Amino acid sequence: MSITSPPAKAPPPRSRDAQGCLVILVAALIGSFVLFRNVQPNVSFSPPAPTATGTPRDNSWEKALQNAMIDYPTAQFSAIPPTAYSAPTLPAIGTRILVQPTQMFVAVVASATRHIPVSPTQPGPTAVPSPTGQVVVEHNNPLVGQWSPPPEIVPMSHDLRDHFYFKRPVDASANSTSLFYYPYGSSGPEGQWRVHHGLDMPNPDGQPVRAAADGVVVWAADHYRWVEGQRVVDAAESYGNVVIIAHNFGYHGKQLYTLYAHLSRILVTINQTVTVDQVVGLSGHTGNVTGPHVHFEVREGDNLYFNTRNPLLWMAPLIDHGIVAGRVLYQDGSPVQAATVSLLQNNRVVDTTYTYIDPNRGNGGAHQVDGDDEWRENFAIGDVPPGSYDVTVNVNGLRITRHIEVQIGTTAFVDFGLTATFPVAAVGTPGSSG
Repeated sequence: MSITSPPAKAPPPRSRDAQGCLVILVAALIGSFVLFRNVQPNVSFSPPAPTATGTPRDNSWEKALQNAMIDYPTAQFSAIPPTAYSAPTLPAIGTRILVQPTQMFVAVVASATRHIPVSPTQPGPTAVPSPTGQVVVEHNNPLVGQWSPPPEIVPMSHDLRDHFYFKRPVDASANSTSLFYYPYGSSGPEGQWRVHHGLDMPNPDGQPVRAAADGVVVWAADHYRWVEGQRVVDAAESYGNVVIIAHNFGYHGKQLYTLYAHLSRILVTINQTVTVDQVVGLSGHTGNVTGPHVHFEVREGDNLYFNTRNPLLWMAPLIDHGIVAGRVLYQDGSPVQAATVSLLQNNRVVDTTYTYIDPNRGNGGAHQVDGDDEWRENFAIGDVPPGSYDVTVNVNGLRITRHIEVQIGTTAFVDFGLTATFPVAAVGTPGSSG
């Protein structure tokens, strides 16, 4: 006999619902925890600074450069007494010597050093003022970043007629270009100034002025008056502080001199031997001037105001440049005076100058300036780049043009007197400038 268990009773429906809700709640909590663990927080950080190397920077070149630098220009020379320089001894000016580096130089016998009596009995030439009006550098102004190339090495004579024996009296970093509107032999654009016997190179006070060649100082003072015995033979008191050097070489047996005027300070003494490039003074505006500059003259023969030559034909041109010179004559051979001469390239005017006023005609008459012994020019233009040019002159309403080729380190000469048909001017009347 078997005994059968009674069937189990099913749980009530409400209990099953409660169990399902509990399972869902537990699953939600687990999912929330997993999501919370996987959230990436915003992380901020700073990159590490580069690690400095342990090798110190080599600044020895800076120290060497600093030690080599000088307080230039005035402080360098302000403490130099006039007699501090001890130059090597050269033969006296009165000794016949031959010191030419080339065959162009000629041995000369110079006159003895002249003395300056305190009470001259005869008046000298009338002292004439330097130009009026403010000195303005139209081009080549180092103060505004316009620098010149260096000059050629002297002595230089690629053409046997050339004689570039002198260096420029100022540094290449200074302004060595003369005022184009007041060239040698000119009285200025309006004709109101004295006839110019040299070149003016505008520079600020304190620019070193250097000897253009070796020689002996024969003047180093203010109020220039050249005296022989009791007679004043030359004077230019408006020049202010002046240094004059008699060079120990000459040309065609004639002594050569260079003059440096309007100096703010003189750094040499009379009878002192100097060498090329030696500082003989500082630029300034002493004398009758309105602006600081260096007045530079070349004199041939006796040391006289009326024995000057155009320095453009004696001092070295800038490197890779040449010189233009020429002659403009009337039909009777007399020089055309104060005429405008223009240098053109590709029909554009690149430079302008004027023919000399009262040049030496070689007849023993009175004159202001001399043409060159070789070229016999009555105008010149300096520092012209090589190339093809046209030279134009205007005389009495007539315009004539000549073509020239300028070469490096030489003088390109143009002669308007050979075929020109200018009408003859009245005696003493310069041709009009155009």
